Formats: sequence, C-alpha cells, structure tokens
Amino acid sequence: MFEGWLFPTPLSQRGASLTITIMASVAPKMSWFKITLIRSGIGMTERQNGVLKALGLRHRLKTVYHPVSPDTAGMIMKVKELLAVSEVDKPLTQAEIHEKRQPAKGYYIEKPGGVREDVESS
Repeated sequence: MFEGWLFPTPLSQRGASLTITIMASVAPKMSWFKITLIRSGIGMTERQNGVLKALGLRHRLKTVYHPVSPDTAGMIMKVKELLAVSEVDKPLTQAEIHEKRQPAKGYYIEKPGGVREDVESS
C-alpha cells in the first residue's frame, strides 16, 4: 500500500540544499486522469449524478483532466460504467484539443521536381 514519498530530512543547513536536489530528482512526474463522459447520467441515482457534476462532466463526450489522486479515483469508480478513463502525462488545453481534432486538408502542393509539400491546417 502506498504511504507517501519518503524524502531525506536535512541534518544541517548544508544538508538542506542536498535534500532539495534529491527531492527534485526523485519526485515522480505528475500524472493526470483524462476522463470522458461516454454515457448519459439519465436514470442514475442523485448521488451518481452529483459525482458527475463534481468531476465537471455535465454533457456527453465532454473531456476533463484531473490529477491522479485517491479521491479522484474513488469518484471515477462510482460512475465507471459511464466513463472512458486514461492516464496522461499532461492535460491538454482547449486550443490543443481543438487543433488535434482538425482533419487533414485532403490535398497537397506538388513542387517542380516531384517534391510534395504537405499543407498545414490553420
């Protein structure tokens, strides 16, 4: 069972800078839950709908990001039948999500000599 991260405590002022360096190198990268509401909360209990609201999921196919924590994991487990959950390294902004969903233009520009230039979506 996870009981928290153990970090050395400084014995002197000189040890404090060493402790900070060790903590920075040992501390894990923060993970995030990517949570998408797949099915509607209609017909669920008031408590389950309250959990969806607490997670920030009010509409179908809405995606939210929450830091990985026991509290968030517990809320996810209460409504796991309605959600799609994955773990990511960093949350995406709305602009990044929108940019990622843009389809390819469907054409390319051919330069002299047979070189193709892909057209970036703007």
